[in-house]
Amino acid sequence: MNSKKQVNNYIFTAFFILLFYSSNLFPQQMNNKDIAEIMALKLKQKVILSDEQTAEVKVILSNYIKDLTKADSSSNRLKKAEKDVASILNEKQKAKYSIIEKDFFDEVNQRVLKKF
Repeated sequence: MNSKKQVNNYIFTAFFILLFYSSNLFPQQMNNKDIAEIMALKLKQKVILSDEQTAEVKVILSNYIKDLTKADSSSNRLKKAEKDVASILNEKQKAKYSIIEKDFFDEVNQRVLKKF
C-alpha cells in the first residue's frame, strides 16, 4: 500500500510540475504592441537611441504593424516606416541604421507573420 501511495504522489507532483512549466512549453503569442516594444528596444540597443527616440520608434512600428495586418494596405508601407524611423535619427545613428535597416524590418515582418 505504501508503494501505491508513493506512485500517486509522484504522479501528482509530476502533474503540477508540468502544469507549472506549461507556459514555457507552450509560449503565448505576442500581440502587435509586444512586437513593436521588443523591436524598438532592439533598435535602441543597436543604434543607441534615446528614450524619446525609442518611444517614437515604438509608435512608428505599431502603425507599421497595424498597416501590415490589413489586407488593403499600401505597398509603400515599408518604405514609409523605414523613412519615418530614419527621420528621427542623428547622423551617427543613421549610419548604423542604414547597415541593419533591411534585417531589422525583416525581423519585424517575421515576428508579425509568425502570429498567423
